[in-house]
Amino acid sequence: MVRGRRAALLTRLLTAPIVSARGALGMGHRQPEVFRPDTEPEGATHDVPRQSDLCPRRHPRSPRAGLMTAGALALSMAVAACGGPSTPSTATGSTAASTTPATHGASQATGLAAYTNCIRTHGVPNFSPHPTTSAGDPKKDRQQEQQSLQQLKVSKSRLLAAEKACEQLLPAGPLPSVLAAPTADPFYRWSGPLTQTPGTILRTRTISFAAAGATTPVRAAQLLYVTTDELGRRTVSVATVLRPLDKAVAPATGLVSYQAAYDALGARCDPSYTLRVGTSTTPIMPYLAAGDTVVTADYEGEDVAEGAGQQYGYETLDAIRAAEKWLGVPEASTPVGMVGYSGGSIATEFASELAQGYAPHLDIGGVAEGGLPVDPLHNLAYVDHPGSAWTWVIPVHLEGAARAFHLRDLNQYLTQAGIAAIGANQTRCVGHFTGLTTAQLFKPQYQDIEKVAVFARIFDHLIMSRTGTPRAPLFIGNGLSDSIGDGVMVTKDVQDLAYTYCQRGVPVELHIYNGLDHQQAGLPFLDQAQVFLTQRFAHLPVQNGCADIGPGNSIAPVPVPAA
Repeated sequence: MVRGRRAALLTRLLTAPIVSARGALGMGHRQPEVFRPDTEPEGATHDVPRQSDLCPRRHPRSPRAGLMTAGALALSMAVAACGGPSTPSTATGSTAASTTPATHGASQATGLAAYTNCIRTHGVPNFSPHPTTSAGDPKKDRQQEQQSLQQLKVSKSRLLAAEKACEQLLPAGPLPSVLAAPTADPFYRWSGPLTQTPGTILRTRTISFAAAGATTPVRAAQLLYVTTDELGRRTVSVATVLRPLDKAVAPATGLVSYQAAYDALGARCDPSYTLRVGTSTTPIMPYLAAGDTVVTADYEGEDVAEGAGQQYGYETLDAIRAAEKWLGVPEASTPVGMVGYSGGSIATEFASELAQGYAPHLDIGGVAEGGLPVDPLHNLAYVDHPGSAWTWVIPVHLEGAARAFHLRDLNQYLTQAGIAAIGANQTRCVGHFTGLTTAQLFKPQYQDIEKVAVFARIFDHLIMSRTGTPRAPLFIGNGLSDSIGDGVMVTKDVQDLAYTYCQRGVPVELHIYNGLDHQQAGLPFLDQAQVFLTQRFAHLPVQNGCADIGPGNSIAPVPVPAA
């Protein structure tokens, strides 16, 4: 039986086409509760997985559980869109956690995040907060100050000026200790054998969760789970599971798998880290506000292999399996909706392609993906000119491919400037990469990269639709701000992907956002994606647009030259 605001929402959806709207979706009948993560101190870990119900006892919905405002969604796209003009810096995301109660710790962490970002924008791009460990020893204070200035590569006067400009953003009270980055956090490492089935949980812990400087009524846990890398080998990754405290009771259970656009080469950019810091939460908030349980994965993996499509897919699917185990809900009958934009669309698309063969028991009911790099070579060619704000994609995709496919001799193809750029990007996050054109990055004989056998083979492998066919209905969106695409994604490639799936019998809705670039198109896409998933979970009729979708660019692989 459908009640209350859900009834009103479903009535509206039954009588209206997909439009730019902020839908509410909440799913799930109650399951027996075994373990309540909110009763444990933050950071408590368990090597034996625990379970919790998907839908805890509901209290009356309060105004704070309302849907996202347009302003908050606009803020979300600063994270959800994969970058834009890039400026060199170190990896973002260094802030703090606290051992005090969750409310205080969350506000401290996000306050420190705002302070950190302010310092970076005032001429100290490498700034990261550090705890005071000198215990008041003047000699150690001076040593730490000198070391900090050397690391920051700025003068003391520059640092003082930035601190003065940003001091109003410091959180009240003593600064908490620095949150350990994934590379320094033992939770992320597993030294035992990895013979378990993908999706097996190895370790769990609870975390606090904050967004935009405010505490949230959200239960959050992280799971270290077994998964598969680009080359088919067992590895581990981390998933974060988020549940509103006042989760609605609804006719059927379900789970939203949100793939963040965190295009990165540094582990500090992992969603499991930035969610704790409070810098990448906003795209998830509409689902939590509507009462949904959300899982999001560090799908780039232990090697942070940006752009590794199949690896993204495996790790996304295994995060869903791990989340369902932890939540104690059945894999075969728990509807899953997947959504991702920009870099997150890669994970969403490849997970949908791989699901039938890799995770056939998952009940994926709908897939929403926007801003898709369908054919990587086409995307690299599109941004390969000095006037593009997206040239950072070229060296970042190259380094991501080298990590995923274990290319040990990448430097042989590169100029000195190329070697330096890739070296500088090693631990950075989106928005802080050094960009180069292929003429700047590669030696002259390698600048036509589709004629270099190793690159042609890799990028052909990463063309979307070649790995498999989705089982669930698709919602696909892309901007069109010039004659080619949205500035980085090629719109006719996206159209051909939709056409390809239509030819294979998959229901597809394709939306082209005329006049909108990549970042701008994310706003209507995210709105419509939530409405689309609401319809899928409610088992409403699919609006199949295949009759109006024709072929686009050819996304056939390029011939691989003789090595």
